[in-house]
Amino acid sequence: MFVKRDPTGRILAVSLEREPGIEETIAADSPELSLFFGVGRQEETAHLQALRESDIALARVLEDLIDVLIDKNLIQFTDLPPMAQHKLLARQSLRRQQHRLDLLGDEGDEDTIPML
Repeated sequence: MFVKRDPTGRILAVSLEREPGIEETIAADSPELSLFFGVGRQEETAHLQALRESDIALARVLEDLIDVLIDKNLIQFTDLPPMAQHKLLARQSLRRQQHRLDLLGDEGDEDTIPML
């Protein structure tokens, strides 16, 4: 097999025969070819999905941590940057809406962040 690469070494084209501009030989079982043809992308997609799910769970942990810090008067809601306040309030609103629709079934999500 023959490949054409970009200046960074990434495979751009593959051919069974040598052609003008596609002259570098490569083994048919090369991991680079597998990646080029998308073999192994399922594992990559599964890994990215696991990271996204982890991010969602971590976001909830951070929300709960902020609630605890506020409840213990270690920080005030207004100590947070305005963008963080906005995002937390938006997530609270969305969570309340979902709770009302009973789609989530996650009890304890009705708590609000006290504005001090």
